[in-house]
Amino acid sequence: MKKLTKFDVILNIWVSLIINIALSAVLPALNGFLTWGTFFSGFAIAFPVSTILVFVLPVVSWGAKFASLFKLKPNTPVFTIVSTIVLSFIVGTVMTLLMTAINAGIGPHFLAAWWSCYLLALLTVYLSALLGLFTGLPLTKKILGIPAEA
Repeated sequence: MKKLTKFDVILNIWVSLIINIALSAVLPALNGFLTWGTFFSGFAIAFPVSTILVFVLPVVSWGAKFASLFKLKPNTPVFTIVSTIVLSFIVGTVMTLLMTAINAGIGPHFLAAWWSCYLLALLTVYLSALLGLFTGLPLTKKILGIPAEA
């Protein structure tokens, strides 16, 4: 496992924050019960879990390997767009299962409740991850005093 840098930690926390704000709103809304309570309870559980998940699983390097299959140049917008597919699929699957269990419970209708929102939730995770990355990269550089063009 790659040693995490300050840059990795700040960026991963930012991306997890953006993903989980979006997911904590979208999943309950898709199932017709978005309230401040469901939002905050989902976020309180999902944010730490997803943050730990991206620190433990090498989803970034898996995504980079996936993007490399297409001979894309690293550290370019297109590379990021393609590599984020892997992160979104893994994090999105785990988080939608977890948040469905929290909001709908685990019972006979669990898989139906999860599947009914899964594809739209994956799209939400993907788009919010991209938003998190494209805003988080300059933010992280600024926080750490790294020149923007570096």
